[in-house]
Amino acid sequence: MSTDLRAPDDGGRPTTSPVAVWAAPVVMWLYYLTALFGPGGADDPVKVALLVLPPVVAFALLTVRRRFPVGVTLLIGVLVFLGPGAIGAAFLAQATLARRSGRTAVVVLAGGWLAVAKVLALLIGPLSDPWGQASTVEMTIAGAGLVIATLVGWLSGSQAAQVRSRADIDLARRDAELARIDRARLAERERIAREMHDVLAHRLSLVAMHAGVLAYRADLSTTETHETAQLIQRNTQQSLDELRAVLSTLRGADAPPEPPQPTLAELPVLVADTDQHQDIDLHLDLDPAAVPTAISRHAYRVVQESLTNARKHAPGAPVRIEVGGTSGGMLQVRVSNPVADLAGTDRSGGGFGLLGVTERAESVGGTASHGLQDGQFVVEVGLPWEERA
Repeated sequence: MSTDLRAPDDGGRPTTSPVAVWAAPVVMWLYYLTALFGPGGADDPVKVALLVLPPVVAFALLTVRRRFPVGVTLLIGVLVFLGPGAIGAAFLAQATLARRSGRTAVVVLAGGWLAVAKVLALLIGPLSDPWGQASTVEMTIAGAGLVIATLVGWLSGSQAAQVRSRADIDLARRDAELARIDRARLAERERIAREMHDVLAHRLSLVAMHAGVLAYRADLSTTETHETAQLIQRNTQQSLDELRAVLSTLRGADAPPEPPQPTLAELPVLVADTDQHQDIDLHLDLDPAAVPTAISRHAYRVVQESLTNARKHAPGAPVRIEVGGTSGGMLQVRVSNPVADLAGTDRSGGGFGLLGVTERAESVGGTASHGLQDGQFVVEVGLPWEERA
């Protein structure tokens, strides 16, 4: 399960503190309220109402500016016409609209509407005076403030989009990494499944073979029966140990470490363990220590699976194993045995052994083939001296 790294959608909320956001509207309102403290400033109740009420209503509208940015901006334009103290609220409303709206035309038209409202307030508004230098300065401040508010809103929106984009990229990267880990885990599980098949098929086929001897050989002496039973016991215990080692890998990191996987150096032991009831001729034409460990493990498993296959389908038939190669070339493994009468072979297997040999060879860039050649069933595998990705 992946963790969502994206920043929560703030709906266009500014990242600055509320004090900084509301500073401009409040300062502009206080600037216009200074007119009430001059001589006769508070004598006209209409003037007092127009300097106090429109900004207060505008501030109330600003609380919902993120939900209704266009509507709030248009209404504040009306309040700017009624009272000059609402111009600061107009700046904040315009910045919010520029941040949240993806349509440039809407932002420009809304800014134009606020500018027109301010011009009309100076010309014909309830508190208008004949146009003079003060009106020009006031209009210049209002126009510059609207332009700055628009640019700040656009910049803030762009920064917010970049933050969301970076969060999306981080999330995609995290998901890709999790997918890569999942693929690696799946590949490892497949490898473990193949190892389980290779190990247990070999051991259990030995158990089945020895048990078959006890079942069908009535002429065995007490000593031979005892030795065969010991072989069955030993191979059964080894099968359990190997199964436990494989399953411990599936349990996780807290399980005991796997024992080292066998390599070509253990091939004589494998042959000695098998040839008590099957004649095996081993030709090891190289130094096992010179073979890279990974390739050596694969070669061992190929021979092991081939012996299991021969024991199941040609019991008692002689087997010839040839392993050779040179550094920098291909490690060649060839296992052959005469074809037996199908009526006497074990057909209970799942048929995945030789498929596993092919997959194992291809996984390291090698080749594998099997089939009949002059009355012999032959398994031939070529493994590169160095494992390929």
